[in-house]
Amino acid sequence: MIRALILYYLSIKPTHGYEIQKFIQVSGADTWTKIQSGSIYYALAKLEKEACIQTLREERTGSRVRKIYEITETGQKELVHELKQELSKPIVSADADKFLIGSMLNELPKDVLQHALRSHITELQEKKAFWEKWKQAKISEKSLLADKISFDMTIDSLNYQILWHEEILNNTDSYIEVGIEMQNLIKSIDFSNIDDKYSSTTELNETVYIQELRNEIINNPASAAENLDKLIEELKKK
Repeated sequence: MIRALILYYLSIKPTHGYEIQKFIQVSGADTWTKIQSGSIYYALAKLEKEACIQTLREERTGSRVRKIYEITETGQKELVHELKQELSKPIVSADADKFLIGSMLNELPKDVLQHALRSHITELQEKKAFWEKWKQAKISEKSLLADKISFDMTIDSLNYQILWHEEILNNTDSYIEVGIEMQNLIKSIDFSNIDDKYSSTTELNETVYIQELRNEIINNPASAAENLDKLIEELKKK
C-alpha cells in the first residue's frame, strides 16, 4: 500500500516524504496501517530509481534539506497498476492497509475500477463456496468445536470481504466523489505544518472535532464542500 499511497499523494501535488508521513497521522490512516517513516523514504528512493517519481527541487530549512518529489508519466501508470493490485488483495485483519484505498479510487477510470471489483468479488465467492463445501465434508457432530469455529471464521471473513467490495461496486460514484474531496483537502493543506499532538493517542480528544468533520465529508458528499472549508480552517488554527 505504501507505493500506492505515495504515488496517489504525488499525483495531487509535489511534496516531500515528511508531509506524506504527517498526512497518514493526521488523517487517522495510521489506524489502518503500520507504515513507518523509514518505509516511506525507502519507497520514495525506490520509486525514484524506477522513474515513477523525480526530484523537482530541494528545500533547505536551517540544516535540514528536503527533496520535493513529483510524479512522472510512468508513475501515473504505475499508480493505476498499484491500485488495481491493492483491490485484488484479501482483507486479512481488522487493521488491513486495504481499508485506506477507499479515498483513492477516483484515480482509476470508473470502468477499470468496476471490472477490478467484479473480478475480485468473483474470486472471493469461489473461495467462499470452496470453504462451505469443505466444511460440509469435514465437520460433523463429532468434530471439535474449535474446528467448526475455524471454518465459520474463514467463511464469515470471506462474506464480509464480499460485502465490502460490493458496497464500493454498487456506489462507485459516491466513492469517486469522496476521492475528489480528499484531493481538494490535500491540495489545500500542508500537513507537515500541523502540530505533532494530532498524531498522539494521548491527545485523542483534541482531534475529535476534526475527525467528525472528516467523517461528515465522507458520509455526506452533498455537504462536503461546506465541511471541507470547516476542516481546512480548523487545521490551519493548529
